[in-house]
Amino acid sequence: MKTRSYLSHRGITKWEVVFVLIIIIVLAGLGFPTRLKAAKASAKAQATSNAKEIGSALIGFIEEYGGYPSHDTLQQLKKEGIKVLPIGNDANSYLGQLIAAGSIDSEKIFYVKGMEGIREGDNDFASPDELLKKGENGFGYVMLRGEKPLISPGSIVPVVVAPLLTGGSDPTFDDKPFAGQYICLTPDGAVSGGKISKEGKPIAKGRGADGLFGQGENSVFNDQEIPDVKMPR
Repeated sequence: MKTRSYLSHRGITKWEVVFVLIIIIVLAGLGFPTRLKAAKASAKAQATSNAKEIGSALIGFIEEYGGYPSHDTLQQLKKEGIKVLPIGNDANSYLGQLIAAGSIDSEKIFYVKGMEGIREGDNDFASPDELLKKGENGFGYVMLRGEKPLISPGSIVPVVVAPLLTGGSDPTFDDKPFAGQYICLTPDGAVSGGKISKEGKPIAKGRGADGLFGQGENSVFNDQEIPDVKMPR
């Protein structure tokens, strides 16, 4: 009887501890979707802010060099005697011209949180190999087929987009980083967004099935313009 009395008054039993732990785990599980949603919203907000900074730099770059980053503007930078220039024809290389030209002084604004393999830039661009190197850019860069830059685009034409899965004329987007959403920088420096379809296509408001990269009448691009979305590396 003394033993039973001792057990009944010695404090919390192991089963009570287990029960409390189960409750904690359940409550934590219930709160996880909310925290995940908040994290993705935060990632989208950060990427939107970064895209706006890229937009401001692009506007300044166009004023200085007469067009969006392209092979022609790269030649202009070479003529100016700039030694550290990007190499290649991917999004990192074209957007890297903004750093080479001094339109942007940080690699960190090219970061897109939540994208696999993408990290914040280290701001080391002392050599071509270090300038916006692999993994330091999460934004896709929109050009026209044949490595041609966008020319006098309308306000609804996408210039910089995220988060991409594939590029080219019919790109697909990753629905994970922003909870099924994408962002898009337009020539006026504004950043908008929209939903990503089950097929990974960006749905543009008022564009129906044509989406963000449709061609032809009532589309973003005309019949002569074939978009070519450069992937980040």
